[in-house]
Amino acid sequence: MPVSIAHVLRTYGVHGGERQLARLFAAEDGVNYQNTFYSLYDNPDCTAYFARIPQLRQRMVFPFRAPVFPSLRSEMLVLLALLPILQLRMLWLLATGGHRICVVHGVQAAAACWPAAWLLRGMKFVYVHRGTKSEAGSHPIFKLLYRPFDAVAGVSVATADSLTSLVRGGEVVILENGIDWQAFVAAAERCERTPAAGGVRLISSARLLKHKAQAFLLDEFARVLQQRPGAELIIAGDGPEHQNLVNQAAKLGINEKVRFIGHVPDITCRLVDSDIFVHASEIEGMSNAVLEAMTLGLPSVVVDAPGVTECHREGETGFIVERRPGAMVGPLLRLIDDIDLRRKLGDAARLRVEREYSTEANAARYHALYRRLLAES
Repeated sequence: MPVSIAHVLRTYGVHGGERQLARLFAAEDGVNYQNTFYSLYDNPDCTAYFARIPQLRQRMVFPFRAPVFPSLRSEMLVLLALLPILQLRMLWLLATGGHRICVVHGVQAAAACWPAAWLLRGMKFVYVHRGTKSEAGSHPIFKLLYRPFDAVAGVSVATADSLTSLVRGGEVVILENGIDWQAFVAAAERCERTPAAGGVRLISSARLLKHKAQAFLLDEFARVLQQRPGAELIIAGDGPEHQNLVNQAAKLGINEKVRFIGHVPDITCRLVDSDIFVHASEIEGMSNAVLEAMTLGLPSVVVDAPGVTECHREGETGFIVERRPGAMVGPLLRLIDDIDLRRKLGDAARLRVEREYSTEANAARYHALYRRLLAES
């Protein structure tokens, strides 16, 4: 009989965390482990997305269509109001689900599963943090939140480091993200390449949130255009910062050179149709967008940030720059002018993903943790 594993997440539509989990679930053959996915709220897009994985079971915890809130603080106020219901539901679902291990992703799910982690001692509970703790996120209350969990994990070295002060003994497991690079490469072969009309095409892929720092990218791109007016920038993603970014592009006088294409369910062909990947997020867990661009052989210019920098090797797979005005311009001009350099860095980036960040490697890390926890039972 396969070991039953529960995964709990507050979904936000189909974005990085949801895609990452879907890859993990799809990599399981159902022989050793049987996964059940618990979504805290009703999310039709995610339900349909995960339904494509035949061996995955799905359960909804509470029939509430939760919106994407403008800030974590406002979301936590709603969570507090619903928390008694969510906690009772999770306690009952986990107590009757026959699971051996429960993997909880994110703070909202951790709060919902907190009583179960204290009371259901026949199960092993894992907390996985998918962001990187900021100073504000290191409040002592999180020590209490994480206390009943048998293991605490981060999806990158940076995430794990940011959690150590909040975990008993400071021992944090690293469950680095993985990507199904074979599927991406196969899908890319079906994409048509459309060269940029006047030069080189840059692309950014991330939700339009303040900390993703697309505003910084627009300022940097405006500087690039002063020297390479043929370049163009694609910004893929949606979010509350959309109108502010559109207004900023117009104010900078670059709106005709920037295209906002919204959320793209499958970013593969957009990446294939681009020449350089740019990323300026201030903080990540481990960026799926960065890994996806590397997988498809795009050279990158990224701003140094936790959860981003560790994916790259400076000057080998891309360029890592400081967060200061003008820092991206020099590396971007080099890549715009040198197609051989773009190919060299892109090829090295693809090889690094294949060796270090495959879905198989990600699944193996989870399996090693499962075996350790089961041996302790």
